[in-house]
Amino acid sequence: MRISGLASGLDIDAMVKQLMTAEKAPLDKINQQKTQAEWKRDNYRTISTKLVSFNEKLSNLNLSKNIDSKQAVVTGATGVLTATATGVAANSVLNVSVKNLASSSNAIYQGTAGATKMSDLYSGTETSVTIGKATISFTADDTIDSFVKKINSNKDSGVTAVYNSATGGLSLTNRDTGNKDIELSGELFTSNTNFTTAGVNKGVDATVVINGLETKQTSNRFTVNGVEISLTGVTPTGQTNQIEVTQNTDAIIDTIKSFVDFYNETIALMNQKTNEERYRTYLPLSTEQKADMKDSEIELWESKAKSGLLKNDSILNKSLSDMRTAMISEFNFGGTKLNITQFGITTGSYSEKGKLVLDEDKLRTALESNPEQVTALFSQVDSSSKGITNNDGLFNRIKKINATALESLSEKAGTSKISSDLSTAFLPQSQMGNQLTAYERRITELQARLTRKENQYYKQFTAMETAMNKYNSTSSSLSSMLG
Repeated sequence: MRISGLASGLDIDAMVKQLMTAEKAPLDKINQQKTQAEWKRDNYRTISTKLVSFNEKLSNLNLSKNIDSKQAVVTGATGVLTATATGVAANSVLNVSVKNLASSSNAIYQGTAGATKMSDLYSGTETSVTIGKATISFTADDTIDSFVKKINSNKDSGVTAVYNSATGGLSLTNRDTGNKDIELSGELFTSNTNFTTAGVNKGVDATVVINGLETKQTSNRFTVNGVEISLTGVTPTGQTNQIEVTQNTDAIIDTIKSFVDFYNETIALMNQKTNEERYRTYLPLSTEQKADMKDSEIELWESKAKSGLLKNDSILNKSLSDMRTAMISEFNFGGTKLNITQFGITTGSYSEKGKLVLDEDKLRTALESNPEQVTALFSQVDSSSKGITNNDGLFNRIKKINATALESLSEKAGTSKISSDLSTAFLPQSQMGNQLTAYERRITELQARLTRKENQYYKQFTAMETAMNKYNSTSSSLSSMLG
């Protein structure tokens, strides 16, 4: 039990607090080191998520629709067809004439007007029909509407059903167009006096003349030489349509601009972290120190304390160096040596630390004269080596560099190699993770030692107070006797 300084007149709590301040110095130092390590690890995670985002961006930019974008321009008769060029389409011209569109096979059955239940259409013993590859079951009490819904919701039926209760008519139409029979079996369709066939219309294939060759197409949507064509009408007599496939220069320039912007944004962040001023006299604040400061003062102090934690960091410096080298190194395209300056991309002045500068006019000229070279410069992949080779395009070079950096960051700080989320938890095993665990263990030990030390101080002061109480009691007794 702790006894306050009633006998001595001393402020025991204040004295113990002062004594413990000096004793806490080692704990404060460890807490500062732990906080700095946590801040540094958070900085690594900021870089890691940026690199993951960059790789995700590169994967999207490397899609053929972005870096090898083609456009199909249709001229001639209107309302006949539309065309879309895919990435595999070659620059070409297609002359197209549509003789007839593809249609679907259709069967129409006539029942009783106003009928609502299956029993109104059929009184036989079978309880199912086969439509396409689907078996559709029903009962006499099922409604005709629910039966139609079963047909339409079953993908294996291959037909679309429509029922008109006012006339009692049921239409079944193949979902696929072309010269294909509609497949129906079951007594409901084949031997039912209450539900008779009103007509069957056989579907036909589309007839299309492409560059002088007459072709049959089962669908009004088909692909020729990488061009997706959708037929919407028949070509008027004496007219035709021309589809011209060319490089979509504007779309490719937008893709390359997006790459340059994201690249510059990424290296700007890394350069900022590696060149940030380090204020070594500004250490993390303790709880007691924060209690004596204003919020604005704490914010200003911690901004300086957090600054420069990744200054001259070896992982970031290596990645930056590798990126700059990847940008200026020669690229091999079919035996021809190329470099980015030929396509209007330069690395700027030395003070800009590797920032890319894009000359759109020069890039456009290169695209118009050598589109294959431009596409290869960015998107070519050398899968034979994990390292960077002259056969790797810029996208793949950066992805390989980022993958190496992400591996190093994961080993060092426990950051994720696949997540771009800043709230993603750190991996338990890493160099910094082990370091922080050691700090926490040391903090626990020091806190236990401080508790023991504080109890020892109070025990000593309590002994002093007890002795003084006895002395005062004895002194009072002697005074009474002498008085």
